[in-house]
Amino acid sequence: MSKDNCWNRSIKPNLAKVGLAWANFLVMRRTHSTPMGELGIDGKLVADQCGHTLDVSQNIYRQSPVASRLPAVNQLEISLNGVQTEFSVPEDAAIN
Repeated sequence: MSKDNCWNRSIKPNLAKVGLAWANFLVMRRTHSTPMGELGIDGKLVADQCGHTLDVSQNIYRQSPVASRLPAVNQLEISLNGVQTEFSVPEDAAIN
């Protein structure tokens, strides 16, 4: 069974059912890699599951969580403006 056959027969129709027809294989890799990293799963294991080297998995597919980005943005704003605007992200927001 080829990966394209598996994608077109199984994965793509299920994504469409839940309103994610736009998602492609790269989105699915990122969706797998980021939460696995946040859970503390060994990076090499995640890279193996994604079919890439550790470097590619961590530097391309894994993204830092928004919650960890906010303090950095707030700190930068204070250093540039001397004041801080409180940035917050709604809990149900999906940010890439």
